[in-house]
Amino acid sequence: MAYDYWQVEIRRLIASVILGLIVGYATGYWLASFLVVSFGYIGWVLFKLRQLQNWLVKGQPAESMPDSDGAWEQITYLIHRSKQKSRSRKKKQKETLDRLNNVMAALPDATILINQDFIIQWSNPAATRLLGIQTQTDWGNRLDNLIRSSELNTLLRNGDTDKEIRLNSPIDSNMILQAHLVPVQKNLYLFNVRDISQGVHLQQTRKAFFANASHELRTPLTVLAGYLELFEDDAELPEHLMPAVQQARAQADRMQRIISDMLSLSKLENDEQRRMIETDIDVPELLDDIAVSLSDTLAADSHTLSLNLNRELHLLGHEPDLLSVITNLTDNAIRHTPADTHIQINWQLNTNGQACLSVEDNGPGIPAQHIGHLTERFYRVDRGRARDKGGTGLGLAIVKHVMLNHGGYLNITSEPGCTRFVACFPAQRVRLIPVPTP
Repeated sequence: MAYDYWQVEIRRLIASVILGLIVGYATGYWLASFLVVSFGYIGWVLFKLRQLQNWLVKGQPAESMPDSDGAWEQITYLIHRSKQKSRSRKKKQKETLDRLNNVMAALPDATILINQDFIIQWSNPAATRLLGIQTQTDWGNRLDNLIRSSELNTLLRNGDTDKEIRLNSPIDSNMILQAHLVPVQKNLYLFNVRDISQGVHLQQTRKAFFANASHELRTPLTVLAGYLELFEDDAELPEHLMPAVQQARAQADRMQRIISDMLSLSKLENDEQRRMIETDIDVPELLDDIAVSLSDTLAADSHTLSLNLNRELHLLGHEPDLLSVITNLTDNAIRHTPADTHIQINWQLNTNGQACLSVEDNGPGIPAQHIGHLTERFYRVDRGRARDKGGTGLGLAIVKHVMLNHGGYLNITSEPGCTRFVACFPAQRVRLIPVPTP
């Protein structure tokens, strides 16, 4: 197609040359004839350029498109078609942008687009509702100037896209928000904010209920257990009532342990940021004492225990909490495995320099579908068996919260013949104390 257009221009040029030859032959003035014909052709080209320029300046309206043929026709057509495509693209882009704006406006979460200098480029209506960010007045201002929060300043300066922070809304102090950064492209981020007030208030209500209920139940249960103990020790108690009294006392004791664990868990949950009294803890010594105690009580004549301890490995932490971790993990291994099970307790550094307490058993294992639920309150793999063993269903939940408060984690793996609970504390809590030679 392009070749045909240029054939027209070539024929027009050849015709001009022939015309010049004819005029030169007829007049005898060859040079003048060629100059006149050349200037005529150049003038015609300049006229077409002028038409094209005027048409472009007017915005390329279709009704005033220059009338021509040859290459000029193709040039005009291509420019006109390019403009139509550009209009079509702009229309589609506008429709896409409008849909995106409508979607973002409908989101319940506040979404704010900021650059590397924390300057607001765009925000949705939810940002006004949750943070008070006004579209007309606040775009172009720094986000950290509009929202005063030390957690927010740290998040923005570090550019940490894996961390979530909590902050109070600047327009309502009772509104609790959760925020995080989402990278969009280089030097451009979305600041996403969600209202979690309802969930937090429900959680606080639930925690307060557990704490208050536990406190209210402790006193009457202590009185009840005391009377049951008196009945059990009473020589005049009819023999046929003794099993019932003993069973009632055993259940009262179990109830007291549950209440004690509920109070411990409530304290851990409500005071995760508390200033713990941290000391240097001789963990190997604690493990030695607990192993002796278990061998004389729970594990007596049923389980075997062995220790593999790094005697130099101490820990900086809250000793009552650490003692709770050790007790719950070891009790759990003994209570939920059959007789003749071997329990291996390890206290060593891992490859990341973390101090890890590992409690392993060679029991039948835990089905995979239960692993993720073991740290939930009152969750039991085998409800009847666990109850008979005297467990409260709160031990692993307590371990989980103690580890969180110490910046560590609890990992659970299980297969037939090997169940392993590993509690690892961060490297900054590790203390290596040389053992004095005897």
